[in-house]
Amino acid sequence: MIAVAGLPLAGRTVAVTRGKQGEDALAARLRALGARVLEAPAVVTAPPATYAPLDAALRDAGRFRFAVFASGNAVAAVRSRLDALGLGVAVLAPVRLAAVGGATAGKLAQALRPADLVPPEQSARGLVALLAPLVAGCPVLVPRAAEGRPELVEGLLAAGAEVVAPEAYRTVPAGPEALAPLAEALALGQVDAVAFASPSAVRAVVAALGERRALLREARVAVIGPTTAEAARAAGLAVAIQPAAPDGAGLADAIAEALDGRASR
Repeated sequence: MIAVAGLPLAGRTVAVTRGKQGEDALAARLRALGARVLEAPAVVTAPPATYAPLDAALRDAGRFRFAVFASGNAVAAVRSRLDALGLGVAVLAPVRLAAVGGATAGKLAQALRPADLVPPEQSARGLVALLAPLVAGCPVLVPRAAEGRPELVEGLLAAGAEVVAPEAYRTVPAGPEALAPLAEALALGQVDAVAFASPSAVRAVVAALGERRALLREARVAVIGPTTAEAARAAGLAVAIQPAAPDGAGLADAIAEALDGRASR
């Protein structure tokens, strides 16, 4: 894109490491701030080994007090299975919907209905803290990634919930070929920041770069929230940028502030 003078990210390149899936808030906001966005999808979603546990839970959805969503992919998977089974979203009418953060809540509003609960601290830990006083003895549905981190399920179990956590999708890391353009751009010093929106994206990029992972030192590492920050540090990356609001637009604004030296508008 042509840099637009006066925009905080004019002349800057930011790599976005998640699948495009339409124009998401992160890429859209980065472009609005003047950035050139390098699409470098690190992971793709795939069906679980079997939909049987998820389908069984959705057919009996009315028995759950809460349905808890930790990602937009989980929301999309549930909506897809409801459609495939010939069930309407009305089967979830008696169920209170909880979302880990604003981005997931937005996906819920589009695909199912607005979330009933979103924690102030938009993380798995914050979601557990919000739900813990409400779930003792209650059946709770947690559609999840096959590779999902255990904190959410373990926290709800510790709070006394009767958790049903069927696999709704898998995240499959991209291979080195898919991320070769990112590696080359980093090697040439053409990337100002690399944005990570999930722990799986961090792990996929580091694995794909292999011995060239040191190239990530050539750009600022930006993460969407604390869980992704933890994964980045565990992979040996120095986290330079983390927004107060863990969503795509918030991450874009934090990148703009860090690279431009002034708050974005």
